[in-house]
Amino acid sequence: MLLTQVTDKLRALAHGALTSTAGEKVAPVRVVRSFLATANDLVGRPLAPVEELAARRAAAAPVAAVAKPAAAPAREAAPVIVYFDGKDHRTKKKVEELLKGRDIPFRVLDVTNDEATRSWCVTQAKLDEFPLVFVAGEPIGGLHELTQADVNGLLKKKVFG
Repeated sequence: MLLTQVTDKLRALAHGALTSTAGEKVAPVRVVRSFLATANDLVGRPLAPVEELAARRAAAAPVAAVAKPAAAPAREAAPVIVYFDGKDHRTKKKVEELLKGRDIPFRVLDVTNDEATRSWCVTQAKLDEFPLVFVAGEPIGGLHELTQADVNGLLKKKVFG
């Protein structure tokens, strides 16, 4: 219990540093703070105010105490394909890390020399920058759209039903 309280206080202090306005006029501070805030959101907001952490813990306690019936068999994941044109390896790596972090199986298809597939991807996604992510043939978009779908919970819903 004491360890939980200390951990919560440390997490709240870190969240306070992320949301502070001190140093906002200094570009490197602002950029790093923005990056860290996005990373915090992507991993489920482990850095949050003490009240939010306590509310999460209280909401999870009754669920953990209730005996769950036998779990239904897990649904098979919809096919996820990352179309890549051989140029932006950094963005491709970020897309792969996001999908791997959510335990979403995927395939990467290099369409550098396949003009027909490139054209189809660009037309369907209504975007012209690769990599592009498709779930069950439906376009999600690039890294930005994939991140938004993940944060909103739409990605898991589309992949696992």
